[in-house]
Amino acid sequence: MYAGHFAAALAIKAKEPRAPSWALLLGVGLLDVLFGIFVMLGIEKVTMTPHAGHGFTLDFIDWSHSLAMSLVWAALFCAPFRRRGRAVALAVAIAVFSHFLLDLPMHPPDLALWPYSRVHLGFGLWNRLPTGWWWVELSVIALFCGYYVSRALKTFGGRAPWACAVILALHIFNSPWLSTAR
Repeated sequence: MYAGHFAAALAIKAKEPRAPSWALLLGVGLLDVLFGIFVMLGIEKVTMTPHAGHGFTLDFIDWSHSLAMSLVWAALFCAPFRRRGRAVALAVAIAVFSHFLLDLPMHPPDLALWPYSRVHLGFGLWNRLPTGWWWVELSVIALFCGYYVSRALKTFGGRAPWACAVILALHIFNSPWLSTAR
C-alpha cells in the first residue's frame, strides 16, 4: 500500500498545510523504513517466497509494525516538530500512525498489538482478494487525493494534481498485473 500511504500524507497536508511535506511523506513510510533496517539487523524476519503473493512473507514485524510500536514511533518522530506547534506535531504523528491503520485491512494477521504479543491483527485483503486489493487501495488513493486537491491546490508549488498523478503512477506500477509479468 505504498501509494495509499503517500496519498494519506497528501490528505494530512491538506488538513495541516504548515506541516512539512517531507516530514509527512517520510512519516507515512517510517514503519517500512524501520522494517528494512530491522530486517538487515536481524531484529525482524522475512521469508522470500518467489512466485507467491508479494514475493515474501512477513514472519516477525512486531518492532516496526505493531500497534503499540506504531504509537511509539509516531510520538518519537513528531517530537522535534512540537516547536512548530501542536497542530503540526499532531499531523506528523498521525502520518506515522496512519501507516498501521492503512496496513490493517491489507495485511494478513501479522500486525501484533505489541512486540511478542500473541494477538495479531489484519484482515488479509492481499490474500483474500488477489487482484481486488488493488482496487480497494485505488479507492483509498482517490479519496485522499480528491480531498487533497479540493483543499490544497497551493501546496507542492501549486502542483497538487501532479502530486496525485505521481501517486497514481506508483499505484499502477504496483498493480498485480504488472507484478506477474516480471
